[in-house]
Amino acid sequence: MVDNLKSQNYPVELIGLGKETHIGSLYNWTANNDASVCSDQSPFSIWDAWDASQRDMYVLDLNGNLILDQNITSGIPDDLEELIISLIAPPPACILGEVYVSEAHTSGEPEDYIEIYNSGSSDCSLEGFQLDDNVELDDFTFGDIIIPADGYWVGYEDDEGSFSSGLSASGDIVVFADSSGNSLTVTLGPSEQLDGEQLSQSFDDNGVGCYTSPSPGVQNNECVSLSISKQDLYPNKFSLYQNYPNPFNPETTLGYYLPNSAQVRLTIYDMSGRKVTDLVNEKQTSGYKSEYWNGTDNNGKYVSGGVYLYKIKVGNNVQTKKMILLK
Repeated sequence: MVDNLKSQNYPVELIGLGKETHIGSLYNWTANNDASVCSDQSPFSIWDAWDASQRDMYVLDLNGNLILDQNITSGIPDDLEELIISLIAPPPACILGEVYVSEAHTSGEPEDYIEIYNSGSSDCSLEGFQLDDNVELDDFTFGDIIIPADGYWVGYEDDEGSFSSGLSASGDIVVFADSSGNSLTVTLGPSEQLDGEQLSQSFDDNGVGCYTSPSPGVQNNECVSLSISKQDLYPNKFSLYQNYPNPFNPETTLGYYLPNSAQVRLTIYDMSGRKVTDLVNEKQTSGYKSEYWNGTDNNGKYVSGGVYLYKIKVGNNVQTKKMILLK
């Protein structure tokens, strides 16, 4: 069985352990294979540490965790090969939404960081996922990274195997995308301090966030209250955020939050009030949303530089903001 698994490139090893007095009778272990056999000399400390008896079998996973301890005098388990393969087979790809940006710090000590949380019930692979502070997603692509169920990945700016785009202390976005190009975006407010502590920003699976005490790699802390003049990142009514970057050329991201499902219309106008393009005109579910504008009109033609308005209408509520397109 071991030889068969090795022929399929499974990383398995068969190792025998016996007291030195047993070595002469281990032919049945070593015949027709190249398994290593370790001889434990008196007073047999290794044998005793494993609480071993003759014909005990132990199966360990790739991290050295003991998975199976069974005496096989009457034969090996019928499902042994299936068990070994299950320990070695790569975990499935992560599902965007089950994994999401759960925290970010724009003024970290010593570095900015981004935290990804796996809310799923099983380990999964982030390979091929991308992370950036713009929709181009040209900063960081995950390699062979496994994120455990109910666990975290934390990347610090410029660390090996992490992102390099710095997060602006005046506000930024984090775009997290799967290998198929589907993406989630969270909006970071400006860096804030409370009682001398530089706050991070934590998010739920809908991209709705608030300021918190930093907690990279562990459960997020409770939201903290800032003065009423500060931006509320955890709204209870619909909110339209400032586009980022601004000014821009030619691409920018417009974010907004819906507390409930609603009919949404997001439209761009020039300063004369002429409609340039409709970015959204549909019913959407609740949560944080982001839309990308590449500086073109409804006909796909690039517009000239200048000041533009973007207006969102959600039910009977309307909000408008300005943005600047540079040429």
